[in-house]
Amino acid sequence: MNRREFMKRSAVVAAGTAVAGTGLGGLFTLTGCDDKATGKGKVVGLQLYSLREAMGQDVPGTLKTVSQIGYKSLETAGYGDGKLYGYAPKEFKKMCEDLGMEVTSAHVGQEYSAERDAEVMAFWDKALDAQLEAGCTYAIQPWFPIGETIESVKVYCDYFNKVGEMAKGKGIKFGFHNHAGEFEQRDGQVILDYMIANTDPAKVLYELDVYWAVKGGVDPVDYINKYKDRISVLHIKDESIIGESGMMDFEPIFDALYQNGHKDYYVEVEQYTLPPVNCVQRSYDYLMVSPFVK
Repeated sequence: MNRREFMKRSAVVAAGTAVAGTGLGGLFTLTGCDDKATGKGKVVGLQLYSLREAMGQDVPGTLKTVSQIGYKSLETAGYGDGKLYGYAPKEFKKMCEDLGMEVTSAHVGQEYSAERDAEVMAFWDKALDAQLEAGCTYAIQPWFPIGETIESVKVYCDYFNKVGEMAKGKGIKFGFHNHAGEFEQRDGQVILDYMIANTDPAKVLYELDVYWAVKGGVDPVDYINKYKDRISVLHIKDESIIGESGMMDFEPIFDALYQNGHKDYYVEVEQYTLPPVNCVQRSYDYLMVSPFVK
């Protein structure tokens, strides 16, 4: 299931009754985390899309497992009709805080057209309030339908500026998360570069997914350094478990993040080579023992 379809389904689930904490049974087995002590003081974030099936079945139990692994900062992907994973924002926030975690970011979004402008902006008015109540610093649109011309991209740049202005007025930071497609060209221009140039720095930031940057044929370090004032959050991602594919060089990525004055990042596991929670756990362990992660 792709991210857009997942978010649509999540909105439907969130509108219903929240699932009680009944345990996750055979969904996964927590096997214990190695060398946590070496990472003392590190705050590692997790995009909860990494455990999307589990979050759809048992929110309290899944959050408890995430806290037991050691994650401290959460990015959600389950907003719908004013609720997060079926819970009122303040209730979800308390559930996380009681487990020693903070909700710091959210993936939430809407497709846009001029005909739907009032409807879409009403969605954002309610959605941003919900993320604020949950404690979020960031509200990130994680995709957009890439059109065939640069003009179709410009429509979304203007849209993101409007959402960013609304978010700024409410005291939350709005941003956009890339996939590989944003490194394609339209009318001779790289889409992501065009988006950065045509969105207001005071209103729109960028969450660079470093894995999708590599898959898109670019060096994420180059982008982090080139747009140091715009790219302020990262998705740390690999083929599956962080650090195990050999295709991602995370040390210069983290060095660039810190050198440019930023610190926020979220692990995201989209593909699994082990049960999902074990992939999430081993990703955490890798970052804990990596000396380049502060």
